[in-house]
Amino acid sequence: MVAGGLRVLFCGINPGLLSAATGYHFARPGNRFWPVLHLSGFTPRVLAPSEQEELPTYRLGITNVVARATARADELSAEEFREGGRILTAKVERLRPQWLAVVGVTAYRTAFASRSDLHVMLAA
Repeated sequence: MVAGGLRVLFCGINPGLLSAATGYHFARPGNRFWPVLHLSGFTPRVLAPSEQEELPTYRLGITNVVARATARADELSAEEFREGGRILTAKVERLRPQWLAVVGVTAYRTAFASRSDLHVMLAA
């Protein structure tokens, strides 16, 4: 769920099992992503995960660092995070969002050995 011209590209760690089954990001009932997206002023109302196709309307996109679905993020290897970081870097270079918001600081640190690399690329 990404396109060019984005204000913000939100990036989760990886799909949970329910997200993989439904095809919707942050699909687990009670997940705080969708309400927080609204409360932060990004959307005019709380979207349901099934409405994620509306995100580009608000110049928002959503993706993951790692594509493989797991029950828990700690099931992912450091190499999967690093490879996901390389893929995400290429995606950001191609799409040029104004901001990248990675959900999960540990995932970010593992995916990007040099934490300044992506920041510099976004600022350019």
